[in-house]
Amino acid sequence: MSSDVLNHRPDGIPLSLARSPWEAYGSRVHVFPSIADPVKHVEDVRNLPMREDDVIIAAYPKSGTHWVWEVTHMLLHQTTEHERRTKEHLMLEATPDLQTIMDEPSPRIINSHLEFTHLPQEILTKRTKIIHLIRNPKDTLISLYYHYLAIAADFTVQALLDAAIQNKLMYPSQFDYLRQMSQFQKEHPDHPVLHIYYEEMNKDPDRILRKLATFLDVAGSDEFLQEVKEACKFESLKKIEEEEKKELPENLDRLCKENNVKVKMIRKGIVGDWKNELTKDQSDQLDAYIAREMDKGLDFNFIYE
Repeated sequence: MSSDVLNHRPDGIPLSLARSPWEAYGSRVHVFPSIADPVKHVEDVRNLPMREDDVIIAAYPKSGTHWVWEVTHMLLHQTTEHERRTKEHLMLEATPDLQTIMDEPSPRIINSHLEFTHLPQEILTKRTKIIHLIRNPKDTLISLYYHYLAIAADFTVQALLDAAIQNKLMYPSQFDYLRQMSQFQKEHPDHPVLHIYYEEMNKDPDRILRKLATFLDVAGSDEFLQEVKEACKFESLKKIEEEEKKELPENLDRLCKENNVKVKMIRKGIVGDWKNELTKDQSDQLDAYIAREMDKGLDFNFIYE
């Protein structure tokens, strides 16, 4: 997060969130702080060797990746001890030296907001299990706003809303992301993919934890799953973050300290917070945008409350 990254464009969007000038393999290139050559990084990630026991958590930003990453860690390692590191240690687009991911002991829980065309291509031949997270667009937008507000104090919801509707963000639209997920499944119908809705994880964690354990093919007694649920409650994860008990990757830790920035990943963890944040006009704008996108076709529905 250099000073350039923190600067704003005339439309009020932080440069770290603005649409990048590069594309590769038909998708826009994510520009992540500390990645010196984003286009080369796409190639490096695509060529990353995969293992049969790898798991990838794939999600549009602010869809609950930190939460599910922690749960998945506990299930795979059969523990209720929290992972000492943040998920960014194994986040494909945030890792300058992918050797660190290659050196990670199995089972690796890799995570990414990248589209499939930019993910490791051995996912197909190794039949890598994919946990795909979905969250309603209104809460996603508000969560994204607060995430970037930490590095751009004069950032506004309206600026983000305008940029999202005009497709001017670093990320593809949430709808395009979901469409490419659907396309992947149509082209590879036998690939192991589990869809998890953020809202269902919030409201019915027992059922979702059971689904996750079954998908990961791990032992999951009722007692153990209850312990995992308790350990991964929002209040527990928020307390761990507030007490700074988790280790950031060295590159991100250094950038945050150089710019006196504390990026919080866990805020409220509730469904329907958009009602507290959007004005009626903004909600109507977003409803109209969502309706236009849904009319183009989408295989996923959303849960708003």
